[in-house]
Formats: sequence, structure tokens, C-alpha cells
Amino acid sequence: MSKQKKKWSFGVLAAVMIGTLAISGCGSNNNGANGGTNDQPANTTTSAAAAETTDTPEATADSQPYELKWLKGQDISLPYDPSKDVIKQAIEKKLNIKIIPEMVDVQQYKTKLNLKMSSGDIPDVTRIDFADDFQKYAQQGAFVDLTDMINPTDTPNILKEVPMEIFEQAKVNGKIYGIPYQGGPGAGYRWDLAMRTDYLKEAGATVPKTLDEYYNLLKKIKEAKPDVTPLGGYTAQIGQQKYANNSFDNIFGAFSVTPGYFTEQDGKFSNYDIDPRMREALLFLQKMYAEGLIDKEFATIKEEQLRAKLYSGKLFSYMGWWSTPNDYDMQIETNELIKSGKLAADGKLENQAEQPFKYLTLTGSLVGADGKAVAPSGAPFSQMSAISAKTKDPKKVLSIIEESLSPENQMLTVWGIEGEDYTIIDGKMKNVTVTELVDPKTQQDKNGNFRGAQAYTFAPGLNGWPRYLESLPLRFSEALGVAINNPYQITDASNYLDSPTKIAKLVELNTMRDAVFTQIIMGGDIKKFDEFVEKWKSQGGTQILAELEESFKKKSGK
Repeated sequence: MSKQKKKWSFGVLAAVMIGTLAISGCGSNNNGANGGTNDQPANTTTSAAAAETTDTPEATADSQPYELKWLKGQDISLPYDPSKDVIKQAIEKKLNIKIIPEMVDVQQYKTKLNLKMSSGDIPDVTRIDFADDFQKYAQQGAFVDLTDMINPTDTPNILKEVPMEIFEQAKVNGKIYGIPYQGGPGAGYRWDLAMRTDYLKEAGATVPKTLDEYYNLLKKIKEAKPDVTPLGGYTAQIGQQKYANNSFDNIFGAFSVTPGYFTEQDGKFSNYDIDPRMREALLFLQKMYAEGLIDKEFATIKEEQLRAKLYSGKLFSYMGWWSTPNDYDMQIETNELIKSGKLAADGKLENQAEQPFKYLTLTGSLVGADGKAVAPSGAPFSQMSAISAKTKDPKKVLSIIEESLSPENQMLTVWGIEGEDYTIIDGKMKNVTVTELVDPKTQQDKNGNFRGAQAYTFAPGLNGWPRYLESLPLRFSEALGVAINNPYQITDASNYLDSPTKIAKLVELNTMRDAVFTQIIMGGDIKKFDEFVEKWKSQGGTQILAELEESFKKKSGK
């Protein structure tokens, strides 16, 4: 495999995970777009005429391709002709459909969709944001009520992608109006604790599993390497939901709390920010800071400054986004080769994404003394795929979505054509062949065709992107695997509940929290936490909890 192929493949794979494919109404990709035609007859007049001129029993209306109106967000800076998209044509043939496209600049997708919704010209299948637009339009009758259509008998593939409990969260006024969608292999946790492998070995230690083991390891590192920071952190944007941009997730998590998240038990709501266990976590972090185990600059430095410390060997461990360790590992090696004078003359290294990590070891959550932990994952879904109330045959459209979610058909709609857009090597999928097919300037293959892989996905739900992990290069696969397989994942209990005060006040409350928590970690009186709790409650927190409880009762029908 050439270096060029590797770079192209990794870029596309990274784009999938950060959600760029979920911008458009029904999934998008800069190499393709929704829409197109084929040579099969599609309108009812032609279908009737065909039935009259043949004696074969297959020539019925049901055998003709079902037409689907499709609003496609497209990168208009790239050339594309949907009538020449071979993947679209393969999907149309496989599902016996004909997609009627309407292209729109991906940046204008939401505006265009809202205009179409207002005019009543609704696409047959619509990908739409859940938080605001979907709930509004569902209540206005824009979408088909799927409540009685989603069941194990008729929609087993859909329920394999989206568990029934997720559908419960997605209900509007107690009814199902769409299929939840997140993108990538589920929502899940996306952070890893990374440590320098060479320093770990020099300390004669194994990978820590508990907070106490990690704490003792950091003390060993501090003693053996006084000029190395045991644990680094960096600042978040002011008022972000997550404190210090996840820098201390594993510490907080070992106390079974995580900043910013709301909790629910028996219909009663609270927030981890005011939980007594948060007080204990802050005291532990204060102790670590006082002992020199936490970077003294954690509250002021930016991520790029933290990286510089890691690359230069001045940092032992940090919390990082799953996809960053590959590049970080190579940068560490580059610096080590510079120190030893062994770096190549051109200053470059071969891409090592298919090699095991050399300098970094990744691990998941640390557990506390009670053997428990929490890892804050994102909301289960952020978008919905809904069927227009004006579509001519809602059950047929739902059956098309159901059929598209079979394992075989998902491989086609997500990855394209086997042997052309991807290959199976030793039982593992490799999404690399497309590099040889598509000219980056024309976006066409050698036959003049476009290849809209990932442009025709029908509500792939929460799992989505079949065989995704195995398609990743080794390091990416290992890093993501550690993150998403973390068994201690939790979600915010306020997801999908209504609270006007939360919208109005949460940034202010989070900003106050960030300031107080930072002061405590850096040695401030722990009484500041108690004062913060009272201010949090009086400055909007108590009202938020009351509104969440009311919304919870309403949504659960109690």
C-alpha cells in the first residue's frame, strides 16, 4: 500500500467519526451526493404500460422501482453528476428504488430543509436535528407516526440498530415519529488515558486499573523523573459543559462523578457538580496538585502547549481524544530520534498507523475504592430520520429503510461495492481501493463514474458503519476500541428533556463551577465548594432541576 493511499484513507475515516457525514439530510460525503437516476421506468404511467405489454407475473406495480424524494447536502465546490454515480445505481437496483434528488449546498442544508418543511414539500425520508426542529415538526404532523410499525416482527434490522429504550427517549408526545441516528459506531465515550510506555517500564509498573494504583504510579514517576510532569491538563473554553476539557475525567470518574452531568433517580434530578462525592474528588485533586503530580499550568495552558510537553518528554500522562495518540506517538519518536541524532536527513518518519504504539499506552477508566467508575459519554442520538406524512406509501418507505439495514445492504450503502470501493483481506475490511479509482480533481473513476459512498445511508442508527473498527488502521482501531468499549459509560439524564432555565442559565453556572473547582484544586479552601453548591441552587440550578423533573414526568406519562 502506498503512502498516498494510507493518508487518503485515514482522512476519510477520521471524517466519519467526527460527524462530518451527518451534516446533510441523509448522510453526505465530499466524494458523492444523494440523488440520481437510472434507466429503469419509475412513474406510474410507465409502470402501467409495461404491465400491459408483458405476460410475466413480475411486471406489476410492486415490481417497479419506488420513487423517493431525497434532499442531499452536497459540497458544491466538488464536481458531481448523480446520474453517473455507480454506487447510487447499485443501491437503487438492490433496493428496487429510484432516488429523485434535490441538491443543496451542505452549508445551506438546514435552511433549505426548513423552507421545504414550511411549504409542505417534505422529502420522503428526512434527516433532521432532534433537539429543536424534529420535535417541532413532529407535533405539527409533518411525519408519519411509526409507533405501531416499529416492532421485532416487521423491523428487526432497525431494532438491531436502535434499541427500544432509545426509541422511548425519542418519542414526541408518547409516539415514535422517526429513527434515532448518531453516526459512527454509536454515541459512546471517546477519551483515553495515555501514558508514556517507556516511563511506565522504567518504573517497573503495570498499567494501572484503580485510582490508587495510578496515584502511586504518578508518585513513582515524580520521584524517578523530577523534571517530568506526571499528569497534564489544559483549559477548556469558558463555560463548556465538561470541566477542563476532560483533563481529569479518570480522577472524577473514580469517585463516580463527572462535571456538568445531570442525574436522575426515581424521578428526582440532581447534578454531579453539587454531589457530595464531587467534594471528595476535588480534595483528592487538591492533594495531587500539592504533591506536584498535576501540571501547575493546567488551568492556563492550551492543548498545543500540553502536546509540546508530551513530545519533548516532559509529560508522563494525559487524557486525550481517541484519534490523537497515533500522531502524538510519532511526534514523540521524532523528538527521541532528534535527541539521539538518528533522525533521517529529511526529518520525516514513515506513517506508522499500521504498527503498534511505540511510546504510548492507552487505558480506560480507573475505578475507585468501591470498584466503580463513570465515563461521560455523549447523548445517544442527535438526529432523527423521519418519513414524510405526505409520502404515498409510508409502510413501503419503512420497509425500504428496514431492508437497507441488513448487514449486506449496509456494506453497500456505507462502504460501496466490494472489490472496488473496499476489499476484504484475510477476513478484514480495508477501505483503501477507492484511492486508485477516483481522480481527486474530477471526483470520477477511470470510467467517468462518480462513487457516492456513504451518500445513501438510510438511518443507520446508533451502531451504523458496519465493520468500521476493523477498517481502521491498527493504532486508530486500538485507540477507539479502548474508548468505546469502556464499560463505565453514562449519559446525561437531562438529554431530550425541556428546561428553559437550563438553556438560559447553564453557561453561567458552568463558568462559576470552572472558577471554583480550579481554585480548590490549586489549594483553595474546600468551603468554597459548599458555597458554590448554594449559589448553584439559588442562581438557577434548583429551577432547572424542577423543570427537568416536570418534563421527565410528562415524557414518561406519569
